[in-house]
Amino acid sequence: MRAWQKISILVFFLVFVNKIWAQENDYTQYYTNMPAINAGFTGMEDYLDLKVGVREGWNGFGIKNSNSFLSSYGTLNSANRSGRKNNSLRTSNPKVFEAVQQEKEFRRRHGLGGMITSRTVGSYKAMSASMNYAYHLPLSNKLNISLGARVGYTNQRLDFSGLTVRDDVNDAFYNSLILSNQGSQNTLLADFGTVIYSNKFFFGLSSSNLVARKLNGDQLFNLSEGARYRMQTGTTFSVSPELELSPGVIATYQDGYDLQWAANARLRYKEFIYLGAAYDSNSKVSILFGVTMTGINFNYAYDMYTSGLNNFNVNTHEIVLGITMFNKFKLRPRFW
Repeated sequence: MRAWQKISILVFFLVFVNKIWAQENDYTQYYTNMPAINAGFTGMEDYLDLKVGVREGWNGFGIKNSNSFLSSYGTLNSANRSGRKNNSLRTSNPKVFEAVQQEKEFRRRHGLGGMITSRTVGSYKAMSASMNYAYHLPLSNKLNISLGARVGYTNQRLDFSGLTVRDDVNDAFYNSLILSNQGSQNTLLADFGTVIYSNKFFFGLSSSNLVARKLNGDQLFNLSEGARYRMQTGTTFSVSPELELSPGVIATYQDGYDLQWAANARLRYKEFIYLGAAYDSNSKVSILFGVTMTGINFNYAYDMYTSGLNNFNVNTHEIVLGITMFNKFKLRPRFW
């Protein structure tokens, strides 16, 4: 393929999808790392939750398409430690331990954590780092509410220096890209999120790019500017003594764009292995698979694109590995 064709394809790809992922990462298995999309989920699990994820897409144009992240979220609260310490003689009984977890003092907690991401699509590269904080409060015997905030930094850059054209001196299109679009842009971000949840249900609202301050950079990434608002909801219920079903929906709204949404459902057997499927309004169908063991969980998604632009996203694989640390009572991640 000629260099000018690669440039044209890359620029078209950036323009088409920039509004979705230019300043954030789009994962099919968002439910494995909820604090990444809503700071209100930070600290919801009573252990240190370490996650690493990789998303790789291959296409027929020789353009690299990869996405990866590393995150760590946990709870900072003396109340939960004292709650367990004061009931240490009774928590060997699972039913008593569950009752302790429902005590209001135990449910007041602070969550803290962060995430680092990397994104590459051909000559486009992005890196981001963020920190989350959330405070959780009980609303009733079963319902809780959390209020969270996130601050982050994003660097985006384009580099066409590795591409060559037949006449790099007189090619106006190529030179306009080099002069106007190649470079680096740095942005500071702040966002907020809230979640109402119980052990079996959640409903969350969050923002993305609500507060964005561009430190420097060119005009190419202006396509992605503007606040986005997200809704997340999901539940878990028993189908039989050995089977659990977890459906979920996420929707994203941005002024000037169509509403984006995705739905998924997963069926888990004996709290160990699950199978599921997902559909995204961007014409994406996914197969989901996961295994949960003590201290570790493995999650996999395979995406198939059904639109006329499916050549840009052929054979997309996504893997998320989770490790629970300082998990004295061997709690398992919530199956949402």
